[in-house]
Amino acid sequence: MKKLSVTSLAMVIFIGVFGFPNIANNFKAVGTSASLMLMIGALIFFLPLCLVMAEFGAYAKDRTAGIYSWIEIGLGKKIAYIAIWSYFVANIFYLPTLATRIPTYLSFVFFGDAEVTNFQTALLGIAALLLALIVGLKFEKQFNKFSTIVGYLSLFVAAIFLVAGIYVYLTGHSSTAITAETFAINIKDKPSLAMILSTFAWIIFAFGGAEICGVYVDKLDNPEKNFPKAILIASATIGIFYVLGILAISTFGTADDFSKVSLVNAVISGYQFMAAKLGLGSWFIRFVAVIYTLITAVALVLWSVALAKSVFSEVPEGTFPEWLTKKDENGVLRNSLIFQTVLALLFIFLTTFGGDKGGALYSKIYDMSTMSFVIPYFFLALSYIIFKKKKHFSPFQAFKNPIIGMFIGSVLLILCLVSLVFSGYDISKTVAEQRGTIELYYGGLLLFLIIGVVIKFFSGKSK
Repeated sequence: MKKLSVTSLAMVIFIGVFGFPNIANNFKAVGTSASLMLMIGALIFFLPLCLVMAEFGAYAKDRTAGIYSWIEIGLGKKIAYIAIWSYFVANIFYLPTLATRIPTYLSFVFFGDAEVTNFQTALLGIAALLLALIVGLKFEKQFNKFSTIVGYLSLFVAAIFLVAGIYVYLTGHSSTAITAETFAINIKDKPSLAMILSTFAWIIFAFGGAEICGVYVDKLDNPEKNFPKAILIASATIGIFYVLGILAISTFGTADDFSKVSLVNAVISGYQFMAAKLGLGSWFIRFVAVIYTLITAVALVLWSVALAKSVFSEVPEGTFPEWLTKKDENGVLRNSLIFQTVLALLFIFLTTFGGDKGGALYSKIYDMSTMSFVIPYFFLALSYIIFKKKKHFSPFQAFKNPIIGMFIGSVLLILCLVSLVFSGYDISKTVAEQRGTIELYYGGLLLFLIIGVVIKFFSGKSK
């Protein structure tokens, strides 16, 4: 079997992590100071996290479960299960989200705007999920080359945005003043501090996804050397593009301009503001929409396959029902891929045909799953601390001194706690004022953890 190249894996990571909505949302929340916050987040969280994953990946080069394997190495199978169950809960809702973005981008391709009904969104979203399932079942190996090409296209359209932003700024037509003062993180009072803490907490979410590379480590030649190289190339590129992306977007529109744009339309709207500044025609928007349709379709396949491998490929017997962990003659987790797709289809049906109550129920469940996203990173950091304490040797040493490695792991652990607390809790309000939000986020996390324990109990009992 032909092996993945370093650039191919780097493109997989870029597609899995980099998201234009993260740029738009952070910009409209705190303005250009989001650039400094993203820079800090990249330096103290994302880069160290990628170094940790690179070291784990080089150490466990023959394992295919990625983040599950890395957590299991340091903390054992029971904690690894809690982490990977939380990972599944957080990401299973991401699949229908990706699928239903594709109809919006296609609408921009054919009509130049988001002229798509709920029914059309559901129909095309279902088609996208089924297509992703077919690719995951039959053509994953051949898909790697295509995903690399789309990764380069993703870099290309992002680079266009950055270069155009620099041009607009240098020609004196920036919509937002960019000075040293605008970069400053101003903490005037308790509400502004709460906003900064909340934004920084959500910035950590923006850097999630690099662990997708873990399920491809066994497909690399010389993984001890090439896996760290790929993940470091990708992490540096993503960090730079996020930081410069805030500056570029600020030249095309103000934070108030983008506050009027929905999350789904944020990607194309950024390029619409850019086209208006530069006098580009509708052809440009259609071109960008085509690229983002391809990017999202590729991301849907990559996330679906990576989620199944991470969650179901290496867990011990009796962790999940046996049919979910069964592989076919080609090593494909057929049943788990179908199961994930069915769940995503049910979510789309619920929001489309369930009326207002169905949509509200799905939104509530989605919000309840939010905090589950942080749990795997928390346990990954803790696993790395144990890994360095026991002085395991990896062919790639991110931090050769065990004490420094344990310190870095501790910093990541603290940052995960910060994200877990301040992404759902506002320090400027009393507990009574935000009780509903607290119950939704943290109560939802507790509920999903209990469900995971129950599933494992009955799966083990039946085994």
